[in-house]
Amino acid sequence: MVEALEKANVRCVFGLPGTQTVELFEALRQSGIRTVVATNELSAAFMAGGWARVTGDPGVLLTIPGPGFTWALTGVAEARLDSVPLLHITGASPDAPIGRRFRQQELDQAAIATPLVKAVIDADLHSDPGVAVLDALALTRSGEPGPVLLQVSSATLSREYNCAVLAAAPVAAVELEVLDSVRARVHGARRPILMVGQGTNKYAQYVRALVEQMRMPLLTTTSARGVLPENHPLNFGFDPFAGSIRDLNELVESSDLVLVIACRLAHSDTTGFDLELPANRLVHVDASVEVVGANYPPSLGVVADAGNLLQALLNSAPPPSTWTEDELEAWRIRSGVRTPDPSEPRIAGTPAGDARGFFQSLRRALPSDAVLVLDSGLHQILARRYYTVLAPFGLIVPTDLQSMGFAIPTAIGARLAMPDRPVVALVGDGGFAMTALELLTAVREKTSLVVIVFVDGAFGQIRLQQLTNYGVSHGVMLENPDLELLAAAVGARHELIGEDDVETVVRAALGHSGVTVIEVRVGDTFALRRTAVVARAREVTRRVTGPGVFRFLKRVFRKPR
Repeated sequence: MVEALEKANVRCVFGLPGTQTVELFEALRQSGIRTVVATNELSAAFMAGGWARVTGDPGVLLTIPGPGFTWALTGVAEARLDSVPLLHITGASPDAPIGRRFRQQELDQAAIATPLVKAVIDADLHSDPGVAVLDALALTRSGEPGPVLLQVSSATLSREYNCAVLAAAPVAAVELEVLDSVRARVHGARRPILMVGQGTNKYAQYVRALVEQMRMPLLTTTSARGVLPENHPLNFGFDPFAGSIRDLNELVESSDLVLVIACRLAHSDTTGFDLELPANRLVHVDASVEVVGANYPPSLGVVADAGNLLQALLNSAPPPSTWTEDELEAWRIRSGVRTPDPSEPRIAGTPAGDARGFFQSLRRALPSDAVLVLDSGLHQILARRYYTVLAPFGLIVPTDLQSMGFAIPTAIGARLAMPDRPVVALVGDGGFAMTALELLTAVREKTSLVVIVFVDGAFGQIRLQQLTNYGVSHGVMLENPDLELLAAAVGARHELIGEDDVETVVRAALGHSGVTVIEVRVGDTFALRRTAVVARAREVTRRVTGPGVFRFLKRVFRKPR
């Protein structure tokens, strides 16, 4: 099995050993594959996902059956919803003797995992377990990428095999008739738009060449931000937290072709399906037949590999669009408008203490190829609103499952995969508490990593929603540890951001080897406190008068439009 991993060019695996996988870890010890042991299987799953997200190659996760398997499930689900190739190798649940039940760690793992993975493969049913590994790795990348569960029993792991390991199959080229149909639509368009998803990150050079050759606007999903630098004049970007869906729909309306490549057009890609993509203009290309046309009926749907298709389109020399420079500039300006929300918190690090200023300063402090990994929470919304991504894989987000505790282990996996690119994890204090001890893993692996922690003493986004709706909060306040002492305990450096030194501190942290924890104090603004008072008054009025009277008063005192 390990020889199969080596044959497939797997360079690193993540997980925890156990009684049922001793033989597997012994084989890894004798191999050239790096083994990274996390503090728990959830973090190991996120690390494997981080590796996969920045390489496009499958991340490999190893767990024992039972508790190891179940603890990893959230990380596996995150990979499933975000289309991340992940191979989860786990021990098989023990078989009970005939007439006996209630064995230790006896779970129907296949039934539990089936909704979360593309397939469950049983290595015991293969005459060569190495072939099972290669089949599983290939399946993680075929069609829509995602996780695959490979179960193997202790009996199979301890058995001797003498089998030749096969090589993985290459990606098939685009069929000529498929290329001709897409090429005809692209060559016939006068005002085309290109929209790309995560599957194009590895082909950034083709995306850029096609956009510049045709002089057409580029839209990206959150997971594809940076495939073309966001300061490029043809990158119109778009993020549900940063821009107007109305403006985007007007842009689409003024086009005659929207070519969508390697994008599921899911809820998070389309602002809750508010994006309008008329069928007569939509050409949808994806590696998975299940994705094409799933949410938006296209006039042409094509199943093809993104890289092969982009390269073939470039070779066909499509003509430039008829978009004028004035039109493109006007649309670019509209797409770049970022309107601050009055409820945004005050953030230390810049003189004004505003979110826009903080993320602009952070952008200046980081090299253009830096990777920013976000957790789930208010900090993610603010970063997606104000941070400019300048390189492929430059922003990693738990897009569709939104797991807290995601950022630190995912950043570790990304950093190990790309040691030449700076990696920064940005996390709230709630998410930090969930996986902070993975800093031990980063230190042990001698990984240079910067972790920025927004400290507001609460689950900030949920508290904001409570204050906005009810004027009070409940169940969201935290008791944080002393981050300086915690960093020292795990062998990391600690810095506290002052009022105007975010650039200085971040640049210095990047210059140090090892792990640096940067603490950023976050607090309420006057606008948020005023919003909370108004919401509280509204809620008290509603409770006193009853819902019927309250609705009547709202109609009477509603401001005229």
